[in-house]
Amino acid sequence: MKNRRKTHLAIDLGASSGRVMAGHHDGGRLEIEEVARFGNSGVELSDGWHWDAEGLFEEIKKGLATAAERFGDDIVSVAVDTWGVDYVILDEAGKPLNPPWMYRDSRTDGMMDKANKTLGPDRLWERTGIQPMFFNTIYQLMAEVARNGERLRKANEILFIPDYINYRLSGVRAIERTIASTSGLLFAGSPEWDVEIAAELNIPTLLLSPVTEPCRVLGEISPSIAAETGLHGVNVCTCGSHDTASAVAGAPSRGHPLFLSSGTWSLLGIELRRPINSTAAREAGFSNEQGLEGRTRFLTNIAGMWLLQECRRVWAEQGKNIDYGTMVEMAAQAKAPAFINPDATEFQKPCDMPKAILDWIEKSGQTAPANDSELIRTILESLALKYRRMVRRLAELVPEMPSTLNIVGGGGQNKLLNQMTADATGLRVEAGPVEATAAGNVIAQMIASGDISSLSEGRELLRNSFEISSYEPGDTAAWDAKAARFDQILG
Repeated sequence: MKNRRKTHLAIDLGASSGRVMAGHHDGGRLEIEEVARFGNSGVELSDGWHWDAEGLFEEIKKGLATAAERFGDDIVSVAVDTWGVDYVILDEAGKPLNPPWMYRDSRTDGMMDKANKTLGPDRLWERTGIQPMFFNTIYQLMAEVARNGERLRKANEILFIPDYINYRLSGVRAIERTIASTSGLLFAGSPEWDVEIAAELNIPTLLLSPVTEPCRVLGEISPSIAAETGLHGVNVCTCGSHDTASAVAGAPSRGHPLFLSSGTWSLLGIELRRPINSTAAREAGFSNEQGLEGRTRFLTNIAGMWLLQECRRVWAEQGKNIDYGTMVEMAAQAKAPAFINPDATEFQKPCDMPKAILDWIEKSGQTAPANDSELIRTILESLALKYRRMVRRLAELVPEMPSTLNIVGGGGQNKLLNQMTADATGLRVEAGPVEATAAGNVIAQMIASGDISSLSEGRELLRNSFEISSYEPGDTAAWDAKAARFDQILG
């Protein structure tokens, strides 16, 4: 008797777009199919930058309705993953107090310094293992207290963005572990909140509800949502609700992967059994985010495709519509006259990115790109060199590293950057699956549903289901010379 095909729906929200994806499993192979795609961007209101959570939810429901029409009774579950750190504050009735803030909003300016003065420079790292970054939830909540303390008195709890969508789908309020770990408020490697630190920073600890594990069934889609979408009797599950947790779960490695999750951000790191919160790890710029099965994603944030996204946005406003494929073709025919630090503070927030890059290059005393092609090439080579720099720092902290780098996510389609990365790092690069985040999301649902027993079984399924592209390191000597210049420029 043929196995019944089961379909798991992955709602995957990124900082620039969202998708509803379908993962079909027939007992042998997994197939990922796009059902719906929609835009996502920050909305500037009178008090700053926010996300249009209600607009996103309407698009999600449309996507779910399309899936119900196409796949019917094959659909057994749905799960949500999104970018990290951002949240919704609910009142006692479960209603949002305001549109969720966007992590790039400037309201967190000065909050890191304020926290360091209260806690000391090292205490937060030693307890949470999370690298301080201006947008971490802990600093956002500090800003909330400073600016909206009166409103917080009406607050009952916070839910991170994927938790909020799960709540809207099922009526069940739960904070999932991997997304909570991006906050900077969980103990390293633990599902427990550091309420002592929260209290010292005047963050109301009553807002921090107990944390739920990934790969769990929360409940069925609520009757009202079922009536709107046609999804009846479908379970809402937790996955690695932080999209990087799902992307790493979707890395088809037979061991603990050395990974590069390539999207708006580049998340470079290795999956470990336990966190590393040594002083050396902090100084090297690594964080300990949490993953499936209690594992640690020991990683560092690098700017990633954000630089190209912002260039593309600015050029489009100027009447130059250049898609990403064309960008790669342009860069392939150009040379990079300069390098940049992809993580320079000048590039972290929405801006005229091409101008910001040219200004940075001028200040560093380098030759400016002569045209858009050279500017794109400069971005890509600088990213490859930053990957190399951080791989070497990682090797100092984790001596027994794999010799293969798994690149997952949409950035893995950039063949030019993949080869640059192999050449610059000296590592074999395996790219794919492109839809690793959706695949990892689906793997978590399959564990929750009892279709597979473990993450390792899921990764083996992925290896048997998707084409993986390989890149061998080539002209490494040329990249050694570039790296010497790059390191000199960055200091």
